[in-house]
Amino acid sequence: MIWEIWQYLNTPTALHYAKPMGFVKESIAMAARAKRCQTTWQPHYQACQDAILEIAELCEEKRKVLIFGAGSLQDIPLDALSELFDQVLLVDLVFLPDARNQAAAYTNVQLIEYDVTESLDDLYHGNHYVAIPKRWLNDFGVDLVVSLNLMTQLPLMPVKWLESHFQLDEVEADDLGQMLMAAHLHYLQQFSEHADSRDNPLICLISDRWVQRFDKNGQLIKEFDPWGDVLKPETQKEWDWQIMPLGEASRHYSQVNRVGVSIL
Repeated sequence: MIWEIWQYLNTPTALHYAKPMGFVKESIAMAARAKRCQTTWQPHYQACQDAILEIAELCEEKRKVLIFGAGSLQDIPLDALSELFDQVLLVDLVFLPDARNQAAAYTNVQLIEYDVTESLDDLYHGNHYVAIPKRWLNDFGVDLVVSLNLMTQLPLMPVKWLESHFQLDEVEADDLGQMLMAAHLHYLQQFSEHADSRDNPLICLISDRWVQRFDKNGQLIKEFDPWGDVLKPETQKEWDWQIMPLGEASRHYSQVNRVGVSIL
């Protein structure tokens, strides 16, 4: 608890809604969970790093790499990307002190606190508006865009906020979540469509594809598609992430997320 309080007090935020909507607390909670689940999470982190490096090597030019959902940086091969690219742009709503310290060691790595949905300010004020993001679409120096373990997380905090402060009902919550994910997928696809005729950025989406829960005897008790009705692109690679070992979230079940890599 002391560590969590210290993190909260020592995490600066550029976005006025990051703390009241719970994004800072959630980042701290995820960091604490990552420490507790280090053994089961490390294979996932390594698979993410390997996938990013594989597509990075395919870039004809290596000027800028843009990573959405950079968060803790643990699933990013920062050393390699810093050597490969002229600039490494890491984007998320919140960066905790550990991530800030890591990034500070590189002269060509920049942490950018930004809302990739470009909708959170409206949602914070109770407006059910989902934007089609535009930032960086006209930056023709971007050669690689990565959405990293972000897609299915986009609805969680906004929906929770609207439910508790603006009486969002279940149907509205589902609709809003679908719109946020669909808008993010469209945003990623727009990078290729906006590309200069001389440039063709590569777009990599790493995201949960399927969720399974098992009882303490290892029997499947629940499974669901975190994408809902949003059409998922095909994957080039998949793996299982042991995200909740038995006893982490509940003594009654464990959870495994199927993660996929799509090249858009």
